[in-house]
Amino acid sequence: AADPKALERDIKRFEKDFENLMETFRKAVLAVWGKKEAKEPKPKVYVKYTQNYLSRAAVDFDKGLITIETLDQKTPEKSLKTAIATTLLTPDDPRAVDLYTAKPIKLGEIPFLYREVKDHEGEDIRWAWRAERFADHLVANRLQTRQIKSGGTVKTIYYVTTAMVKDHLQVRAKKYMLLVQRSAKEFSVSKNLIYAIMKTESDFNPYAVSSAPAFGLMQIVPTTAGQDVNKFLKKSGLPTREFLFNPANNIKYGSAYLHLLNYKYLNDIQNPVSREYCVIAAYNTGAGNVLRTFDPKRDLAPGRINRLDPLDVFNTLRRKLPYEETRRYLVKVMDAKKDFVNF
Repeated sequence: AADPKALERDIKRFEKDFENLMETFRKAVLAVWGKKEAKEPKPKVYVKYTQNYLSRAAVDFDKGLITIETLDQKTPEKSLKTAIATTLLTPDDPRAVDLYTAKPIKLGEIPFLYREVKDHEGEDIRWAWRAERFADHLVANRLQTRQIKSGGTVKTIYYVTTAMVKDHLQVRAKKYMLLVQRSAKEFSVSKNLIYAIMKTESDFNPYAVSSAPAFGLMQIVPTTAGQDVNKFLKKSGLPTREFLFNPANNIKYGSAYLHLLNYKYLNDIQNPVSREYCVIAAYNTGAGNVLRTFDPKRDLAPGRINRLDPLDVFNTLRRKLPYEETRRYLVKVMDAKKDFVNF
């Protein structure tokens, strides 16, 4: 059996390490960009700094928009071209990308934006020559500037934006089809629930991060869902950030957590529709908070839920869940499920 004291130490160490990492990262960003212009990665926005924090890329997976910016005052066009090409060629491999430093990206693998962006000739971008040519085109035709005050001096931000393809979300979702099928089968979870949670959590951004901190496509928090799944899979300790940025691991852990919610933590809820509503809410806020929504005494909650029809269960969750975010989350996931019925 796992040693609870060792696990507690792991959790404290993980939280402290992540706190230190974020503090160092934020200081570095603020020093260059200032408070008003500081950006950091989010679940649905990939942000990566390069060139000693002078240049950065932001890929907004919700809006389908890529923005590349540089504060290089000496050779801005050159820096911008490099940053654009690097972003377009950034590999689908989280080990090659450190979001919390300005470390260079190891290129070579298939780009993670492959087929989600087309160049000015309407072609997919796989190789360096095409990425560099598109970078030249964007800088020649789409260059914009804005002024910022940083450290008492006025600096110019040079930037370009380019839109992703119209169906970028579907293109991304399809990349994970086999992994979703495998995990759905392994953990007896419906495929469209896995897709709906992925869409709601990250818009299928494999580099998704949140302040929780949660990582990857299904936004796994190592110290809660991650720890529970490790125990379930008879592994010790916590899954690492690098481990959870791997799509296969992430989808496996998200699906395993849905399995635990459905077949263990909320297993006493009899109606499968009512139970699914509770599972979705619990994925966001934990099973305890969901059960306490129906009764302050958790062990009495399933009985209360079982006396309600599914619509009443849904409406109770919508009205009484402790967090507005979770109330909205339930609706978003139910809506997203419809998009993936025949996927």
